[in-house]
Amino acid sequence: MTVKRIAAALCTAAFCLGAFGTAFAETPEEKVERLRQEAAEAEDRVEECDAAVQTAANERQAYADKVSAIAAQIETQKQLIAAQEDVVNAARKATAEKLLETERTRDLFEDRLVAMYVQHNNSSLATLLGVSSFSEAVRYVENLQRIAQSDTQMLETLRVQSEELAARQKTEEDAFAQLQADEQALEQLGAQYAEALRQADEKYSAEQANLAAAQATATQTEEELEQAEREYAEWAAQNDSDSPEFTDGVFQWPIPGYTTVSSPFGWRTLNGKQDFHRGTDIPAPQGTRIYAAASGVVSFNAHSSYGICVKISHGGGLVTIYAHMTARAESLTPGCTVQAGDLIGYVGNTGNSYGNHLHFEADLNGQPVSVYNYL
Repeated sequence: MTVKRIAAALCTAAFCLGAFGTAFAETPEEKVERLRQEAAEAEDRVEECDAAVQTAANERQAYADKVSAIAAQIETQKQLIAAQEDVVNAARKATAEKLLETERTRDLFEDRLVAMYVQHNNSSLATLLGVSSFSEAVRYVENLQRIAQSDTQMLETLRVQSEELAARQKTEEDAFAQLQADEQALEQLGAQYAEALRQADEKYSAEQANLAAAQATATQTEEELEQAEREYAEWAAQNDSDSPEFTDGVFQWPIPGYTTVSSPFGWRTLNGKQDFHRGTDIPAPQGTRIYAAASGVVSFNAHSSYGICVKISHGGGLVTIYAHMTARAESLTPGCTVQAGDLIGYVGNTGNSYGNHLHFEADLNGQPVSVYNYL
């Protein structure tokens, strides 16, 4: 390497270290990798928050259903209470009427007993003397006995009926009291469910806020990652050579024997999104040797979406990048010079890659161009 090139390389390194050290306090590699990790963690956090929101929503709906069910039960219970109250009132009325009938009958019976007693004391002899025969007198006495027995039996019947009505009234009143107690229990349970629903609403709102915050963080991190990757791409496109122009003529194919292209240079759809592919992808088995397409100055200091890579500056603003390597050639160091056909690395699947292949890229004055322009 010439003194001039060494000096240029040192100046470039000093500039990069100064710029990144001041503005970012980390290299492009470190920044991209850090943001990539943060983006993955942010996406995991979004998924966790989304699951928590769904769980809170299910819990909230469960308590809302319980509140609705309890409200319906309480309404049904009120209807049962109203109907039972009518039954109780009817039972109380029937009991009261039977008691009144019993009292009236007892009063009449007592009046007859008094009258019969007075008649027996004052005129029983006259009554007996007034009958025409003994048998008639016997029938008279028997009639008095029958009247007394009938009244006594009637009073006993009324007493039994009154007791039965009172027992029925108590049964209906107990049922009424139980319905009221059940209603109170339902209202207490409803209040508990209402409080649980309120807490579930608060939890749901909190989880929604957490989800919104996680989504905002994920969006911001993704934007920062995209910016960092753009900065990395700008670094990759920088010309680190002091050669005023590219003088090698044409590129050599970097992987002899493997000419199939799986993804060409230009616009493509990747993961459902439009994406501009800066290079040409060449599939090959892992460990396949990769050679420099042209002579130039080597530089590398990043391990992001390109994975393990090598950048060669060819002069005149032209650089080539060899990405997703499994390893670089041991002889390479930043600032060293290589010739066309020199071994620079091995095919791999590092970085943002979907299988073993070489991402072969050319940039001219910071803008990606098709490598076929130089083949």
